[in-house]
Amino acid sequence: MKTQDSRLIRRLLAYAKPYKGWFFVVLALMLISTVADLAKPVLIGNAVDLFTEGYKTPYIAVTDSEGTVTFEGENIRQLQANDVVDTVHQMIQYKNVYYWIDEMKLEDSKALEGMTPEDYSQALTIQTEGVSLELNGNTYEGRVLLKEELKVLRSLNLPELGRLAILFLLVLVISFGFLYLQAMILQYIGQKIILAVRHEIYEKMLYLPDRFYHQNPIGKLVTRVTNDTETLNEMYTSVLVNLLKQVLFLLGVMVMMLATDVRTALWVFALIPLVVGATFVYKYFSRIAYRDVRNRLTQMNTFLSEHISGMRIIQIFTREDAKVKQMKSINTKLYKAGMREMTAFMLFRPFIFVLSTVGVGLVLLVGGNSVLKGAMSVGALIIMVSYTKDFFGPIEQLAENFSVLQSALASAEKIFTILDEENEINNGTYKIEKGFNGSIEFKNVWFAYEEEEWILKDVSFTIEAGQKVAFVGATGAGKTSILSLICRYYDIQKGQILIDGRDIKEYDIASLRSQVGQVLQDVFMFTGDVKSNIRLGNDTISQETIEKASKLVNAHEFIERLPQKYNEKVLERGASLSTGQRQLISFARAVAYNPKIFILDEATANIDTETESLIQDALYKMMEGRTTLMVAHRLSTIQHADNIIVLHKGKIREMGNHQTLLSNKGIYYNLYQLALQSQVMS
Repeated sequence: MKTQDSRLIRRLLAYAKPYKGWFFVVLALMLISTVADLAKPVLIGNAVDLFTEGYKTPYIAVTDSEGTVTFEGENIRQLQANDVVDTVHQMIQYKNVYYWIDEMKLEDSKALEGMTPEDYSQALTIQTEGVSLELNGNTYEGRVLLKEELKVLRSLNLPELGRLAILFLLVLVISFGFLYLQAMILQYIGQKIILAVRHEIYEKMLYLPDRFYHQNPIGKLVTRVTNDTETLNEMYTSVLVNLLKQVLFLLGVMVMMLATDVRTALWVFALIPLVVGATFVYKYFSRIAYRDVRNRLTQMNTFLSEHISGMRIIQIFTREDAKVKQMKSINTKLYKAGMREMTAFMLFRPFIFVLSTVGVGLVLLVGGNSVLKGAMSVGALIIMVSYTKDFFGPIEQLAENFSVLQSALASAEKIFTILDEENEINNGTYKIEKGFNGSIEFKNVWFAYEEEEWILKDVSFTIEAGQKVAFVGATGAGKTSILSLICRYYDIQKGQILIDGRDIKEYDIASLRSQVGQVLQDVFMFTGDVKSNIRLGNDTISQETIEKASKLVNAHEFIERLPQKYNEKVLERGASLSTGQRQLISFARAVAYNPKIFILDEATANIDTETESLIQDALYKMMEGRTTLMVAHRLSTIQHADNIIVLHKGKIREMGNHQTLLSNKGIYYNLYQLALQSQVMS
């Protein structure tokens, strides 16, 4: 096994460590159920031998009637190990006729056990009403048993057959019961482990930077949390313990076959090289096929996630036919990958079945010959046939479980890629308590998303606590990047950012972001209700606070008109609400958290004139006493800012209030003139 696989297995086993006590219980149950499974063919074989050859045990006459039958006026039972006698009664069978020898020496009776049909034909002389048996120089006369007499004598074997039947049923119950308990415990362990893994993946994702989500499609990440973790569940519940069980069962079968008949067992074992070769070939091709299936499935999930989210754009531009063709191509590739995986499996399983059939044929050929020669009993032959079938079963299951293990390792590799993702933003330790004002200072800041592709170049400015500052500039000038840096979604490469005079890298990120309220152009609404979309799971925000925030941003009035008011259901992404309503709720959300810093990134870009007037009224109330940073293409929304910073190609070109910048007749003046012309044309 590759070193990489070994490392993955060790990491996966670490998740099972808290449940090692349960695993020991499962191992104990597994051992007992394995022994029970191994015992079943033996019990069946013994029952067959008792039925077909039980008559060979000598009979004796006793005075006690318990456990006996009445035959020829005597209490008859079969010889037991603790009986001390010199002569016995003996039943023999030749050419389907049963004979009764009334008196035979015990040592001669024992000599019958090793006699073959050829030996019988030489020792027996068939007479008119019976048979004469020559054995060790002694002659014994036997008479033909009537059917009624045979039934009476053979009834002595019924109690033992009954005990074997009860024991067989008991073994079945034990096997079923212990397998059930084993499955229940493993399912419990598997679900608990997957619960922990999913939680760990999601928790990790929550703290990864924006850059990670820009580089990884959403559908791909969803696959990691759902499909890949479910593959791990199959490994924990089926593979780990079953691999050991199948190995132990296989070894047990081999031991029992050798114990039953060495010669026949060795003929079956001669097929092992073919089985091993087929297993390695299957392992190789199934691993390649499975990885292809997983990659194609991830590709499909990514495609569906992206295109379902963008369905409106597809319909607007009537690209349905093109997307159907694209989906058909992806779906066909997944189908072909799945068929390649199934082909490997469909070739392997019949091949093992053929080998199993050949093995049974060898047992019947070699073992049957031994039965005819009297070297093996019919029951032993049945045991060998049963064990031969059991011999190939675990081999097939081992190969299939190995395939599941490889699937799990492939999924684990992808999961651990996320868990091992390094968060380039190191969390600080300083937590904001009281006395936070919200002043911001950029000192010679250089920033790039990709190395040396600078978005901000030597940017410096100061925002006093409570100031309202706007950033304007063409698309790509760096406005939104500045806002992202204040929340530490990214770290700068050069320079320094100070919040309240302290380096931003010293702050605990959660503590810092709790003081920053953000309203973005694209408002995201979660499935739930209006109240939960304002509170966002923060139970410290009361209903009173929610309503107070909603009134402040002029959202309360439209919420009260909804049928369920604050309990009104919100569909995915807020589909049941208008764009303006979603934006008002996002304002209420920001205000409810009572931050010291507000960030408004194109917050009024998609708002109609009537809603904008409501928001403008709310903005003045919201910004009172808070540091506010605004980005807006509508210059009318930022005219009252204390300071306006004009950015161009990552550098600050102008800075001042609205009137000052207009009088300078620079970049801001030109932007303002363009805005006026747009309003006139509209």
